[in-house]
This record gives sequence, C-alpha cells and structure tokens, in this order.
Amino acid sequence: MGNHVLTFLSNLATNLNLTDMETCYKAFRADLIRDMPLRSNRFGIEPEITAKLARRGARIFEVPISYAGRSYQEGKKIGWRDGFAAIWTILRFAIVDDSGPEDPGLVTLRRMEALHRYNAWVGEMVTPHLGASVLEVGAGIGNMTRQLGGDREVVATDVEPRYLDHLRRYFQEDRHVAIQRFDLADTESTEAPGPFASIVCLNVLEHIDDDRAALRRLHDRLEAGGRLVLVVPAHPCLYGEMDRAIHHYRRYRRDDLAAKLEETGYVVEEIGRFNALGVPGWFFNGRVLRRRTVPGIQARLNSWLVPWLRIERRLGLPFGLSLLAVARRA
Repeated sequence: MGNHVLTFLSNLATNLNLTDMETCYKAFRADLIRDMPLRSNRFGIEPEITAKLARRGARIFEVPISYAGRSYQEGKKIGWRDGFAAIWTILRFAIVDDSGPEDPGLVTLRRMEALHRYNAWVGEMVTPHLGASVLEVGAGIGNMTRQLGGDREVVATDVEPRYLDHLRRYFQEDRHVAIQRFDLADTESTEAPGPFASIVCLNVLEHIDDDRAALRRLHDRLEAGGRLVLVVPAHPCLYGEMDRAIHHYRRYRRDDLAAKLEETGYVVEEIGRFNALGVPGWFFNGRVLRRRTVPGIQARLNSWLVPWLRIERRLGLPFGLSLLAVARRA
C-alpha cells in the first residue's frame, strides 16, 4: 500500500505514468545517468533517480519481473521512516532541478517544453502560413514540432546529436515527421535539399554568425512562392548575459530584419512584435541580475498570461521580446 502511495505521488510530481516507482530494478543508457549527481543513501534513491530522469526527458518503459516479498526476519530493511523520507525526496526534486550539469540552452528548452499554452499560441501564429511540406530548422527537443503536425509532411532538423536522438525517440511512431541533421551555418553542406512549401525557423537565426548567408541557404530550399516563417529576439538594447549564455550573436530591429530578408531574395509579407510582457523580466534577469538561464517562474508566467498576449498582439504595441516575420520566395 505504501508503494502505491509513493508511486502515485511520484507520478504527480514527474508527469510519468509508472505502476511501480520503487521497483529497484533499473537499466539505463549510460549517457543518461553517467554525469547525474545522486544525493540519497537509502530508499530515497528510487524517487530521486525517477525525478531526474523525468527532468532529462528520458522515455521510461516498464517490463515485467518476478518478485517474492521478504519478512523482516529474512532481511527486509525498509520501514515507515523511509516512507516519509521518500515523500520528502519526491517533493524536494519536484522543486529543485538537480539533474546534473546541462548547458543553458538545454535548460531553457526543458523549461519551454512544459509551457503547453504558450507553445500552442505560437503554433497558432505560425501554422496559417504553412504549406503541405515543412522544413523545421533548429527543432531542439520538438517543442514546436508538436504544433506543426496534422497532415503536413514535416522534416524536423537540428545539429546537436542529443537533440536529434530525443526527436527520433519522441516521433518514432509519427509517419508525418522525419528527423534529419541540418546545419544552417554550414554553407557547403547539401543536407535537407528540399524544395519545401514552407520553412519554420524559430529562435535560430540569431545563433548564426553570418545570418545573410543562412537566409540565402533557406531561400534555395523553398519552392517558388514558398514561405519562410521566422521568430527572432527583438531589441538590441535587451542583449544581456542570458543571450550570451545561449550563444546569441545579436537581437534584431524590425527594419534591419526586413532589409536582410529583402537583400536575400524574399518578399516580406509581415513583421510584427509580440510578447511585450516578457521585456521587463528579460531585461532584469539578463542585464541586471546577469542570469544565464530563463527563470522557471518567468517562463511559466508567459504561459499563464497567454490571453493577455493575444490581446497585446492585436494592439500592435511598438515593443516586444520577439519578432515574427513571414517572407515569401518571389
């Protein structure tokens, strides 16, 4: 009965659906756990490892084992104190991210993954401009790929091997999504030849040193009349420690982005700012506190306030954390 209670609480905290969190028998891919710090010395190791694997986005499969319970006379060790310790461990690692050394970019992607309302809202802005085939550049761990599906044929790409592994695991049963390596910065590569009816490039262009060359490369992979949908960070005055930590070369002014698109062969159909609500938090955390990752509470605030973000976009405010651009290949 205690095991059922602890498994239930663990599932609540990790968003998993396990039947036996305290199973004891566990097998891992080495790269998932090699650098994971372990803090528990007794039975708390079970909920701790489960929470940290969940934070890392591991796919967990349960397989049957045989089991015969022991009495305390036969050597059973666990007691009621361990039950309370396990509850404390579940609560602790539900709040504290102690899953090991990870780069700020991956931490940001993990936090964005949980923002279902915000991701769906961005998807609503992007998908009306898409055709039957889509090249997604810089898919990361698939936060936006999930919004692009349906009957469209999507080729989700990235350059990081661990992101590609994650995408292949997550979309292995989706026949409309193909996973491929594509390095936008490598102008000599012939990967992802296309042509595609549409290209989605969300929060990627700012990571490329020569962004004009990257825009030309995307232009060559579009069908005639195909559309490029871009999201880039806005306002150079907001550039701070968080931008440097996640390897942003720049933030964009609206007119500068339009000029670069026109120079590289696009007809600009739309450029608008959005997420004015996020500007104070980004400035305070990145410029004043010099944080290296987006605080979890700031990210969740954006998701909670999606109704306001819809309203502000209709108002056409003169500032916003990001720019959304839609451009057509002539």
